[in-house]
Amino acid sequence: MRNPIEAIKNFFSKGATMNTEKVDWFRDEIKKTRYRDRISRVEDIDDYLRRNHKVLQIPSFQYKEHTFEPTRLVLQTLRSIIKFHSSYICGTPCSITGDKEFVSLLNTIYKRGGYTKTDLEIAKDLITYGDTFEYVYLDGDKIKSKLIRNKDSYPLYDSFGNYTHFVEYWKDEDTRADHYVVYYPEKVEIYENSTLIDTKPNLTGLPIWYSAMDKSKYDKFGDPFPLDLMGIMDTIESLLSKLDTAVLTLSLSPIGIISGQRFDSSIPRDMVGAVLNIDEGGSFSWANAQMDRESIKLELDYVIQQFYAIACVPASIMGQSNVANVSETSITMLYQQCDNFARQYIASMKEGFEKRLEYIRKLMEYNGQTVSDEVFDSVNFSFNVARPVDNAADMANMEIQYNCGAISKQTIIDRSPYTTDTALELKRIEDEAKVNGESEEETDDPLEIVTSTKTEEVIIDDKAD
Repeated sequence: MRNPIEAIKNFFSKGATMNTEKVDWFRDEIKKTRYRDRISRVEDIDDYLRRNHKVLQIPSFQYKEHTFEPTRLVLQTLRSIIKFHSSYICGTPCSITGDKEFVSLLNTIYKRGGYTKTDLEIAKDLITYGDTFEYVYLDGDKIKSKLIRNKDSYPLYDSFGNYTHFVEYWKDEDTRADHYVVYYPEKVEIYENSTLIDTKPNLTGLPIWYSAMDKSKYDKFGDPFPLDLMGIMDTIESLLSKLDTAVLTLSLSPIGIISGQRFDSSIPRDMVGAVLNIDEGGSFSWANAQMDRESIKLELDYVIQQFYAIACVPASIMGQSNVANVSETSITMLYQQCDNFARQYIASMKEGFEKRLEYIRKLMEYNGQTVSDEVFDSVNFSFNVARPVDNAADMANMEIQYNCGAISKQTIIDRSPYTTDTALELKRIEDEAKVNGESEEETDDPLEIVTSTKTEEVIIDDKAD
């Protein structure tokens, strides 16, 4: 007799584990609800960003015996907000600090691999979809990264939430063939339909999974930020479209009403300034609407205010207010929401960058370059957000600290908005110091020596006083 307890366990655990022994196990795995739910959200966001908005569904209607096409106003403000936040986080390249020689080598790898653009794309996709996937690989002697399209990405995890495999799937639009790239921790398999085409070693590991801190229905996936704004944007577009349609029909082209006499012929619908002869006792008037301007303005202002509040964007950025003669403190307060928004995504990206660094270390060791744990642990990533600041005041404050011995030259270079490669800048300073030292040794002008001595004596006298 079958044990009922075991039957219940088998029922509820069905589909919880992946049967990787089956040849095409991944085809059944990516059809699970949790993965299809994420792909559905990605496709909805893609459609919206491609201008497929709800306002386009407003139907046409008959007006003055003709088909009237109402206003269907599509606003791409959401795309501008995504660009603003991604540029705010990674518009200025991320600074790498740590061991001087290792940082210099990393900066070279980043430059050759085009990581400045890659980081900006990661920020954009993370904000747009809530998840981003990066695969680090070796291309000849270059270390590069490939960002996998969100709608093709299936990060697989087991019933304990462990990230175990990754599947990249797409359908060829011409041949209609299904393509699968299955990533294991130690290998990568390439399939066309159910046929294994190629197998390659995986030198790094599974693709890096960047995930937003706000989670969706399924805890492992990030919640896409645009979903909070799409509904409000639909309301704004609907209000503005209806308002424009009302102005065109009821204000600029109203329907004429004649009483006391019947006209056998029709009146031209675009008639302006014509004269009508009406019998005594008849009348002519326009059927126009008196709009409640204050109510319309109140609703629009409130909806737009909530839109920018949820978007975490200062209204002044989109031209909604005047910010002339604003102090440094006011700007800091103005961008407080942007900072809070960026801080969460920076935390997720920093975690992914550290994983990327581990993969880069693996590839360096594969090429015979060993990195010690002490040098590896010294590396840190600093994000330079694009908040308007008074750079002159910051530099002056750091100069005061440096003169007091409370800050090093390297820290000043790390914090400076004018430099991104600290190791290179320090090397240039050392080279300049050597050149200047050699120049001073070769100087034989006695007047220059006397002038230098007198200057030094004046400074000492001032200190004594």
